[in-house]
Amino acid sequence: MNGNEVGDTMEHSISRQFVSQLTPWASSDWNARLAPGTMLYQWKGKQVVPYMRTSATTEYRLIRPYGRYTIVRSRSRQLLVLTSTVELILTRPLTKARLGGSLNRVLVHNYMRQKAAYTPYTYERLADDQAVTFADQTLNGDWYIPTAPHRIRVDDVESFDWERDVPDVDSKSFRFQLHYWTTVNQLTRAYRQTGRLDYLAYAERVVLSWTKRYPVMRADRVAYNEHGTAVRVFHLLSFWDAYRKTELHRDPGLTERILSVVYDHAVLLASPTFYRMRHNHGLFQDMALLAIAETFPEFDKSEDWARIARARLDDQLETSLSEDGTHLEHSPGYHVYVYHTLARFSEWAGLNGILLPRRFETIRHMPAQLVYFVKPNRTLPIFGDTSGHIRPFDMVPDTRDFPGLAYALSGGTEGSQPTELVKRLGTQYAIMREYWAHPKRVFSDATHITMTAGYNGYAHKHADDLSLELYGLGRDFIVETGRYGYTDRTERTQALRVAAHNTVHRLGEELDLSVENIGQSGIVSVEQDTKASVARGVSRLIGNGATHERRLIYDKARTLLVYDRITSPEPDLFVQRFHLGAGLELVAESGTARDVLFRDVNRRSIQLVQLMWSDGSYMEIESSHVASRDFEWVPRKQVVSVEYGTDVRYLTLIRLDRTDNPIVETKIEQRDETTIVTYRLASGSKHVIKVLEII
Repeated sequence: MNGNEVGDTMEHSISRQFVSQLTPWASSDWNARLAPGTMLYQWKGKQVVPYMRTSATTEYRLIRPYGRYTIVRSRSRQLLVLTSTVELILTRPLTKARLGGSLNRVLVHNYMRQKAAYTPYTYERLADDQAVTFADQTLNGDWYIPTAPHRIRVDDVESFDWERDVPDVDSKSFRFQLHYWTTVNQLTRAYRQTGRLDYLAYAERVVLSWTKRYPVMRADRVAYNEHGTAVRVFHLLSFWDAYRKTELHRDPGLTERILSVVYDHAVLLASPTFYRMRHNHGLFQDMALLAIAETFPEFDKSEDWARIARARLDDQLETSLSEDGTHLEHSPGYHVYVYHTLARFSEWAGLNGILLPRRFETIRHMPAQLVYFVKPNRTLPIFGDTSGHIRPFDMVPDTRDFPGLAYALSGGTEGSQPTELVKRLGTQYAIMREYWAHPKRVFSDATHITMTAGYNGYAHKHADDLSLELYGLGRDFIVETGRYGYTDRTERTQALRVAAHNTVHRLGEELDLSVENIGQSGIVSVEQDTKASVARGVSRLIGNGATHERRLIYDKARTLLVYDRITSPEPDLFVQRFHLGAGLELVAESGTARDVLFRDVNRRSIQLVQLMWSDGSYMEIESSHVASRDFEWVPRKQVVSVEYGTDVRYLTLIRLDRTDNPIVETKIEQRDETTIVTYRLASGSKHVIKVLEII
C-alpha cells in the first residue's frame, strides 16, 4: 500500500454491527486514490473525527460509500474520507454483470461523473444554428429527419411507437436515420452550443424510449441495420459524454442502463455474423467498435474489441482504397462520403491520442483524386450510387488545403490549376478533360469524359462496367441514370440494371455480377499525346465467357470516338446504349447511315454516327429516364444499336456542337496496324483520328 503508515487499531473501534455491515463489501473492485493533504477520518464513539492527512498521493482499498463519506481500508483499519475528495480507481475490468449490483452501480455512476472528458466523433455534418433550429422543433414534437418527408410528429416520447407511428415513405433512409438517432445528435449538438439542459433532458427521453423498445438481444433488422447501428454508437457516445457531466446525471440506474446498451452494441459490432466485409458499412462498424473500446477501456473486452476493430479496419481499407487513394465502391459520391468520414475520424483519433491502422495514411491521397471527378459544372459523374447535385466548395473538410480541388470546385477562381488533363484513378475510372483554363472559352464549357470499370464487391455496384459519361458546352450529353434513391420502388430496380447504362450487353441479359467475377474488369490505361487522349478498359462481366473491350479516343475538338469490341465463344445479339441528357430532342436522323442528331433549346447538339455495321444490325431511338437527384425520374432519349456475332465491333463517332456544324462525311482507312477515321464538317473542315490495332 502506497502512502502513510496507518496504525493497526482505531482509537475507538467501530461497533460489531457496523463491522458486519462492511464485511460483504470487503472485496470491492475499487481503490480510492487520495491527493496529498487529504484528510482521513475515524470513528470516535458516534462521531466522525479527523484522523490524519495524507502526505503523498495514496491509494486505499475502497469498502463502500457511507453517506457523504467513503469507507476505505488500510491493512486491517477502516477509515473514512469525504467522497468529494476521492478519485475512484478500478482494480479489475468491468464486465457487463459488474455494472449492476447495489455497490458497483453507485460506484460506476460516480466514476463516470469523474472520468475525464474526451472529444466525441461527429458523424453528421450539421451546422450549430441548424442543430438549435432542429432541436427547438423537436421540443415541440416535430422531429426533423434529413430524408424526405423530413418530419415526424411525436406528441409524447414515452408512448411513441417506433414502428406504427412512423409514416410509410419511399426512401429506406428515413427509418435508417430515425433509428440511428439523428434526433439525439441534433439535441446533443444544440446543448453543446447553448448549454440548455432541456435539450439533453429530451434526448434522454428519446434514448430511454428507444432502448426499451429495442433491446440488443432481440435485434430488429431495421433498428439494428448494420450501418445504422454503427452511426447510433457515435451519437450515443456523444450524448453520454455531454450528459454525464451535467446535473441531469443523478440516477445510477440510468448509468447502468446506458453502459449496458453501449456494451451490448460492442458485442454485436464485434460479432462476425453481424459484420459486413468489403463494404463501407463494415468500415463504420469498425470505427464504432474502436470508438467504444477507446472510450471505455474499463470494459473487460475493450482490448479485444480494439484489436478486432483495428485489424478489420486495415483489411477494409486495403480492399476499398487503391494505393493512389481512389475509393473502390464504384461511386464517385462515396469517394467524397468516405473521405469526409475517414478524415474526421482521423482528426478525432488525433485529438484523443488514439492509434489508427497503418492503412489510414492512404486517405491523404483522396482529395487529389477527387479533383478529376469534378465536372466543369461542379457535379460528379453519377456512376453507381452517386447523385447529380452541384457540389459545394466545402464538399470535403478544409478544401483550401488542397489547391487543385479548390480550383475545380471554385470554377478556377481559387486554388491552383491542376496540370493533368487525363487521369487513371486506381483501375476503376478513366478521366479525360479538354482544358482547365482557356483564353477564349469559359470554365464550364470544357469537355469532360469519364469511363468506369471495375468490380470490387457488391457495394454500390450497378451493372455499368465500361459505361461512360460525356459532358461539354455547359451540359451533360451522355449521362448515367443515377441511383434514384434507396427504395423498393421499381425505378430503383431499373436504375441498377445494365439497360440503364451507357455500355454494351447481351440482349435480354444482365451483366454477370457473381462473386466469382470480382476483379474481372478494370481500366487498363489512360494516355495523352499532342492530338488525342485515349482510355482503354476491359470487362469479362458481359457473361457466357465473352469479353468486352472499350476504347475512348478524344480528339480535343469536341469529337469522341468510341470503339467497342466483344469477343464471344458463341454468337449472340449485343446491344450498345447511349443515354442522353434530358432536354435533347431528335432533329435529324438517317436510318441507313446510322446517323442521328439531337439538340437542346440553346442549340447545343450531339451527333452519333455508327461507322461500322453488319447485315441485320440496326440503330433505333428508345425512351429512357434519368435521376440526377433522389426520386426524380425525368424522361429522356437513348440511342440503341444492335449487332450479332462472335466478334462484334462498334465504332461510334460522337460530336458535340453549338454552331450548326455537323459531321457530313466520314471515311475509314486501314494502314498497317492503324485505323484512320476521317470526318468532314459542314463548314468544310476535315479532321482525322488515328487508332492502333482495332480492325
